[in-house]
Amino acid sequence: MSTEKEIAENLLAAGCGKAEIESILSSIQKGDRKGMERLIAACRKKQLNRLHDSQTCIDRLDYLSYQLSKEHFLWN
Repeated sequence: MSTEKEIAENLLAAGCGKAEIESILSSIQKGDRKGMERLIAACRKKQLNRLHDSQTCIDRLDYLSYQLSKEHFLWN
């Protein structure tokens, strides 16, 4: 069984904020499994959205690099 400290450290390392961690720990202490699962899922969704945003930025940079490499006249 994980301790409260271990759970909090894991949630923090996963990118959850202080308020989110406190809410999750509170749900665990109350035995509110559905609440805990909902809150963890919300943190997961937030991280997944950040990942998608980062992927969009990378895709845009890749496209810009590709376009600029095709336009040799810019470098002369």
